[in-house]
Amino acid sequence: MFWTVDRSTSERGITGLETAIILIAFVVVASVFAFTVLSMGIFASERSKETVFAGLQEAKSTLEPRGATVAYKADRGGTDTIYKVSLIVTNAVDGEPVDLTPPYTADGSAAGPDISSGAEYKTIISYSDINQVMSDVPGV
Repeated sequence: MFWTVDRSTSERGITGLETAIILIAFVVVASVFAFTVLSMGIFASERSKETVFAGLQEAKSTLEPRGATVAYKADRGGTDTIYKVSLIVTNAVDGEPVDLTPPYTADGSAAGPDISSGAEYKTIISYSDINQVMSDVPGV
């Protein structure tokens, strides 16, 4: 009536189904771990790239003189006066030159050229050395 089972003979090891379940669990855990590690690596590299680009942008905003700076003088009321300073600056990181000289026109008089009426910009210069500091000096 009752069947008796001898446990020593019925369980001889892990079946194929159990092995497959364990293998799938290992693969799932490993893939989740790999995804997490890769995501963190990509996130870290993106953040470092943003930092590099921010540093480059900061370096590009620094201007340095390129070429000669020329001051033009004229006789104004019996006194020689500098009426125009021509200079070219460029980005510190191998950028294109930027001409900050405002457009001038000559009216044929001995008073020297005047600023063009169509000027769309104005250059403001700050100067400092050991003895003096001058801020917001108009370039025109």
